[in-house]
Amino acid sequence: MKKIIFIALVFIVTFLIYYFNISKKTYYLSLGDYLSYGINNKNIVDNSYSINIKNKYKENLENYVNYSNIDDYRIMDLINDINYNRNVTFKNKEYKLQNLLIKANLITLSIGMNDLIYRNDINYDYVDELLGDISNLFKLLRKYNKDKIYYLSFYNIINNKEVINYINTRLKSMCTKNKIQYVDISKLEKYMINSKYPTNDGYTYITDQIHFTK
Repeated sequence: MKKIIFIALVFIVTFLIYYFNISKKTYYLSLGDYLSYGINNKNIVDNSYSINIKNKYKENLENYVNYSNIDDYRIMDLINDINYNRNVTFKNKEYKLQNLLIKANLITLSIGMNDLIYRNDINYDYVDELLGDISNLFKLLRKYNKDKIYYLSFYNIINNKEVINYINTRLKSMCTKNKIQYVDISKLEKYMINSKYPTNDGYTYITDQIHFTK
């Protein structure tokens, strides 16, 4: 009887060690546009915030997938990709986007700037529509993932601080409502040089604004 109890205890301890070690592993999914991809004047940079975060967790990294698009990628594009459960190819591996969302315990998201950059007539009706799309995106993400999500704010690339401040104020409240961590990168335009893309210092600045919670 004692032998059976001992074996059972060894099994339980082994399982608990395995379980807690597995639970500490980070499955990181980076979602979004050119910022998430890591572009500097249309060259891929090696210090994008996604790469920096991946490196931060490299000792306990279970997996890292970057699902980003450097083209004119907008909020509704990502919503449609999730709804249609797009195939994702990253580092010669195949995934389904919804499965990635379910498995990830850390998600960063930067999207929405293209919705402003390529819009000629920015008014508050359009901005409210854009914010409605982001709200729907947040709800969709939370449908598949209940863990840590970090959303990057807007920055003033359109030379309209009033609109950007309005967007970011609303976004901060929306993030709180959906238990998403709001990341303020509103000063990023200081690191833009005749381009919509940040400099290397800009990507370092973005990384520094992402404060991880336990």
